[in-house]
Amino acid sequence: MMTNSSDLLVKYYDALSNGNLEVVSECFDIPSKFLSLYGVVNINSKNDILKTYSDLINSWKEQNISSKVGYDRDSFLVTNIQEKIDLVKTKLTNFDLDGNLLQEWNCTYIIRENNGQWLISLGTTDNKKTNWKE
Repeated sequence: MMTNSSDLLVKYYDALSNGNLEVVSECFDIPSKFLSLYGVVNINSKNDILKTYSDLINSWKEQNISSKVGYDRDSFLVTNIQEKIDLVKTKLTNFDLDGNLLQEWNCTYIIRENNGQWLISLGTTDNKKTNWKE
């Protein structure tokens, strides 16, 4: 049971690491946005999420990057912006297909609680290897 925004991110990162895009899609508010160094991805449906993350994982594979995402839940910086809305900053790592550390990067999220469910409404990343495409 997810009781807070950190629980949601753990679920999201673990699902992404395992390639479970169905669970990844359950972590997002509809609509939502992802902002990166390469532009904006607007997410307007569950299919948008599935396609975006499928393309992302394929892009990583082409660059010899594993979909495994390393994180430290204890280092998440959670700020409550207003009732039922959190700002969460995380530092992540990724690995090559042999399991060797490649890089660290930062993500920041706006996560909101709606009817007892926490959902990602906005995500940003400074990961130079993640070229989000619309």
